[in-house]
Amino acid sequence: MHEEHAERTAALTELREKLTDGLAHARLAETQLAAQTGLGRTTVQEAFRTDAPAPSAETVAALARVLRLPSAELLDLRRTAAETGPERAGDSGPGKPIGEWNPHDLEVHPAGIASGGSQ
Repeated sequence: MHEEHAERTAALTELREKLTDGLAHARLAETQLAAQTGLGRTTVQEAFRTDAPAPSAETVAALARVLRLPSAELLDLRRTAAETGPERAGDSGPGKPIGEWNPHDLEVHPAGIASGGSQ
């Protein structure tokens, strides 16, 4: 388990280093990169942040295209960085299944009847 985590961390670090080097080589600011990729500024900033999760495949592909980096190599690194352990192998997206949330955490409540309204 520890080895898998170390491999994911190393892949994410390498991905971010390649993106950072590509950004420097292209002589662009992150805001310029966002404009050229069509991605949001926050999405681009998160891709470079060391404490953020791995960016999406779509984000990596867009960044690679504009920075003229090998997209297949970066997508392989992203895939390794984003791999989940066996306990989450069936998970297909971010977050956790709705059934694992407490309704109070989601700030939801049963629907009520509007005053003076009918059913």
